[in-house]
Amino acid sequence: MKLSVYMITCNEAARLERTLAQAAKVADEIVVVDSGSTDATMKIAESFGAKTFFHGWKSYCDQKHYAEQLCENDFVLMLDADEVLSDALVDEILKIKQNAPKYKAYSVKITNMYPFDEKPCLFPSRIIAVRLYDKSLMTVPPDKQNKDRVAVPKNIKIGQLKNEVYHYSLLTLEQAVDKYNKHSSELQRMMAQKHRKVSVIRLYWEFPYQFLHYFFGQRYCLQGAKGFSQSMVLAMFRWLKIAKAVEAQRIDRILKRQGKK
Repeated sequence: MKLSVYMITCNEAARLERTLAQAAKVADEIVVVDSGSTDATMKIAESFGAKTFFHGWKSYCDQKHYAEQLCENDFVLMLDADEVLSDALVDEILKIKQNAPKYKAYSVKITNMYPFDEKPCLFPSRIIAVRLYDKSLMTVPPDKQNKDRVAVPKNIKIGQLKNEVYHYSLLTLEQAVDKYNKHSSELQRMMAQKHRKVSVIRLYWEFPYQFLHYFFGQRYCLQGAKGFSQSMVLAMFRWLKIAKAVEAQRIDRILKRQGKK
């Protein structure tokens, strides 16, 4: 089995080298689609022999679909630039390549990592998502959504990989705030396109609700000060999405009253 690894980037020089170093161990081809990096992202990608392309940003899923379709091999592995294959997962994927895959799609555990951590914390938060799959049978939908997903046909059984991907989403609090500010704006625009209305009441309870969800529900309380900080940042991100939606609705009403829309 030949495997293509693909990812999208924008100013990922701080994290990309570690991601590509592990990806190169399983990839027969690496495809990197960039949306306008101004740092050393492309030089790092090219140093690992990656095929690099530019594609203007429309949405997360559109960018992923574009990268996916550039892959020469049917079997592909989707990675983000801040995701690192564990050594155990590298070995597991290599065995699948050697013995031929039993499934056309595989889910993988994606474990959130704190900055500078070398191994997962106690009771880490994680998601499970399809990342290794046959793109001739399924795809990332090229729509305006920002949800990481592969559209798997109902008749296809999904295998589960035992080992994990380490997700280094955050570098510093400054980077986290910038990232979530941008992401909340994208989510707000997506809500507006779907004509989803948001109640002003949510402005008052969204932040405390989300903080409690992450701090206790996601067990970030077990990680001390860094768990508290991350819970605060994530709660702010969720609150910003609501606040921006309420603001956009208010502006829309004013423009309609003034006959400008």
